[in-house]
Amino acid sequence: MARWLQNVKSDRLMGQREEWWWTGQPPQAGVCPGVRSDGKISSLPLLNLSQCTRQEVLDYFDNAWTLTEVLFSALQGEEAFYLPPYHQLRYPFIFYYGHTAVFYINKLCLARILEAPLNEYFEQLFAVGVDEMPWDDLSKNEMDWPSFKEVHEYRQQVYKTVRHIIETHSGWEILPITQDSPLWAVLMGIEHDRIHLETSSVLMRECPLSLLRRPQQWLDNHPSANRKNLPELEPQLGVDYPVNKMIAMPAGVVMLGKPSDWPSYGWDSAYGSRQVQVGSFQASKYLISNGEFYQFVKAGGYSQQHYWTEDGWRWRTVRNPKWPTFWVADEPANSHQYKLRTCFEIIDMPWSWPVVVNYHEAKAYCVWLTEQDGSQIAYRVMTEAEHHRMRDPLLKSLSDQAAIAQDPVMNASGHDMASSQGVNLNLAYPCEIPVDALPPNSKGFHDVFGNLWQWCEDDSNPLPGFKTHYLYEDFSCPTFDGQHKMVMGCSFISTGEDASMWERFNIRPHFFQHAGFRLVRSVEGDPLGNAVKLPPQKDN
Repeated sequence: MARWLQNVKSDRLMGQREEWWWTGQPPQAGVCPGVRSDGKISSLPLLNLSQCTRQEVLDYFDNAWTLTEVLFSALQGEEAFYLPPYHQLRYPFIFYYGHTAVFYINKLCLARILEAPLNEYFEQLFAVGVDEMPWDDLSKNEMDWPSFKEVHEYRQQVYKTVRHIIETHSGWEILPITQDSPLWAVLMGIEHDRIHLETSSVLMRECPLSLLRRPQQWLDNHPSANRKNLPELEPQLGVDYPVNKMIAMPAGVVMLGKPSDWPSYGWDSAYGSRQVQVGSFQASKYLISNGEFYQFVKAGGYSQQHYWTEDGWRWRTVRNPKWPTFWVADEPANSHQYKLRTCFEIIDMPWSWPVVVNYHEAKAYCVWLTEQDGSQIAYRVMTEAEHHRMRDPLLKSLSDQAAIAQDPVMNASGHDMASSQGVNLNLAYPCEIPVDALPPNSKGFHDVFGNLWQWCEDDSNPLPGFKTHYLYEDFSCPTFDGQHKMVMGCSFISTGEDASMWERFNIRPHFFQHAGFRLVRSVEGDPLGNAVKLPPQKDN
């Protein structure tokens, strides 16, 4: 018997959850913020820290806490909580179930809002996740974890503790709330909870369906998920997925970095500033769709080394993929008939949805398409600065609420996001949607924000003026190692600060996230668009 199975004590956690499951507010309309009258939950807008009330902070906390528990209610049986992921790159779900709660307590102690820990053993055991760092302890995947009951009881304690701080601490009356306030620790805990909503959903997408059940409070998929395909028919350009033309962007100057007085929470990597002169380039109108990527798969792109970078081919050789990780092949595999795995089900392949791939796969596709087109200018993925050029222009006056209104996540809940802001983020939908489902921005591009994260050529890097925050000194610094790639634009399940236009996120190039890519090619200057590259640091 595998060692991890010793953690499984019962089958109590089957089916839809009963009242005892919820350690915070149950997902009921009129009880938990963000729950509609039909019982479906989505995300509230990101807090405006220049004018938020105590009640708004409490609502935002309750919304994040319950969203996490709705997501985890999908796990069926204790086995689902303790089974290590197949790739061994993350811990089992029991860790993340405890981790987001532990994070609140550890940061509140650092901020001296709490004088003592609640459970020192838990607050060490569940403190640090994994990202293939030298200090990662993957032996935990074979350890004896605390029981689900113990972790559940701990979450109850943490919820009551954080709620009490929000209800009673006098600091909420002093606005704006800034990075210098000890209450930044509470906001940090909420936003950290929201980051793990996204990363845990990816792990669930990788989890066997036998261990999952779609929560009844989870939003319905986009209607396009219900479309039925004739499996024997190949996807047709212009019918099953749109023609993806390149749009010319003239040269221009962009300023990267979140203003220090912008009234929303931000992680350390968002701050600082860098002015960039961006050369003229072309970028695809849409994210690359499943239909477009199918042509690469059918052409045998996964088996031809010359399309892949050295690191990419090494990953492909070890993992031996033949198609994107969330594609499900019908038998025989060489029939090239596919379905798509979403978080909780397998559906007929929506060819018009953006393809979910890692950086290595995106780069291989770019090389292949350059060869197919006979292009003298190589296709690639975008840079961070080019993403800024593709955005709608930003108003400069921070005193003007119209400037703040340009960050969609500060102005709409997930329930209203698609209709009022025209983007698929903040849980407008719980899945990708067609690349042409929502209107383009003023420059003609679709999904500049939302739907999927977009891989960048840039390595994760600090902006000039970057400073760590004392409450989380190792949030970004370990990723400035030349081994993490920038991603921009947020995904459908990015919420809160994670869905902000200021977010500068990063992922290891072989990891899977809700991430895709957009084609770009330089018209002038550096073929890589002056992407920021850092020398790789070797792990000790």
